[in-house]
Amino acid sequence: MTSRFKLVFALSLLLLLLDFCRGSKVGVDYGMDADNLPSPDQVAQLVRNHNIQYLRIYNYRPEVLRAFSKTGIELMVGVPNAELSQFQSQPYVDSWLRNSILPYYPATKITHITVGVEVTNSPDNAANLVVPAMRNVVSALKSANLQGKIKVSTPLSFGVLSKSYPPSEGAFSSSYENVLRSLLDFLEENQSPFMVNLYPIYAIGASSLDAVLFNYKNIFDAQLDAVFYAIANLNFKTTRSKFDAQPDTVHFTLANTNSRINDIIVTETGWPTHGSRPPHGSTHNAKTYDYNVSLDSVDDYANIDYAQTYNTNLISHVMGGSGTPAMPRANLDVYIFSLFNENKKRGPEIERNFGLFYPDMRSVYNLNFPGKGTGKSWCIASSQASNSALQNALDWACGQGKADCSAIQPGQRCFQPDTLVSHASFAFNNYYQKNGATDDACSFGGTGIKVSTDPSYDNCIYNCKYKF
Repeated sequence: MTSRFKLVFALSLLLLLLDFCRGSKVGVDYGMDADNLPSPDQVAQLVRNHNIQYLRIYNYRPEVLRAFSKTGIELMVGVPNAELSQFQSQPYVDSWLRNSILPYYPATKITHITVGVEVTNSPDNAANLVVPAMRNVVSALKSANLQGKIKVSTPLSFGVLSKSYPPSEGAFSSSYENVLRSLLDFLEENQSPFMVNLYPIYAIGASSLDAVLFNYKNIFDAQLDAVFYAIANLNFKTTRSKFDAQPDTVHFTLANTNSRINDIIVTETGWPTHGSRPPHGSTHNAKTYDYNVSLDSVDDYANIDYAQTYNTNLISHVMGGSGTPAMPRANLDVYIFSLFNENKKRGPEIERNFGLFYPDMRSVYNLNFPGKGTGKSWCIASSQASNSALQNALDWACGQGKADCSAIQPGQRCFQPDTLVSHASFAFNNYYQKNGATDDACSFGGTGIKVSTDPSYDNCIYNCKYKF
């Protein structure tokens, strides 16, 4: 049994290591709960001007999907809770996909469909409807030959945890266990990400302000790791006897406990610039409110300086590639809430002041987005280099340089396109990664250039440096 466990662990770890090359992402949530926002076309231009490459919307409005056509911006679209009952019908979902999504895809780069949002907080039956609805969406995608190309999941509130500290003891609330087991089964079957909304600002009081603002050991990591461990602990209950494993195996990856849920996406996090946190009508630091609770002022943490500090340090942390204590060097996909201040959003005043931009498109504060850079680097051939210089450099890389050039041989996965630049790029990168990914390792007599965007294509994968 022990050897079987080690084999599963080794294979799972390999899968995660391969995934590390994908790189981390920072996107923004584009909410539209307002009556004074610019048009979607204007928003698309604003987003491009600020190098925001990943966007999440809470609906599937045609004017928004049209506006982002051919922009290259990756879009996560949403199905509102109010529509989950209709999504129990497969014919309805088939028609919805055919009429509301497919006319815009792939010109509009839709990568995820989120079905419902924070369904465990919904007063209706949303929590019990969400998994059947997601299964119908996957079935419709499969019929359209899009299964796997568009991932399906549902964002949950951090309030689904009954315990979050210490993170290694993170646990889901028993009242949600049946729903969560069904959800985790779905995510595993479809290799979809677990999605959660994290708001460290609501942890102030139990944590120091410096920790929440990333100025010290940060609460963002603690909350994210608590989710990681909650999933692992829940799954561990059903797998420990199978693998005859000791309790400390919960510290390994999710895959070690026979789960293929390798990704956790933070679909919302952010910091308000005005207003006050409500008295603790929220649960376990989730941004969820009891609207009947008095909303008297309790602090003055919501301000521009703190918001800029939090989001700046968040971006730096995510793109720095360090991961979290439980998931070192793992890719982190995080969406900042929100693009605009939304004047019609329900709840206390603080809810209407999370925006990065005012409705007139002025920045609330300066924030630099990394675009599609990954925090990792590759080496490719310069298209401006002469053929003779490239050929000499390619010959050296595959010969004396001992790069593995087998993939660019005829009939192999990287032979096409059969061009000197393409073949040299693959060889240069292989040498570069094997030799420390230094500037010198990408020189090749001036014919190599370093890039931060993954040059992989189709089945031709350019390896990247593992920083272990």
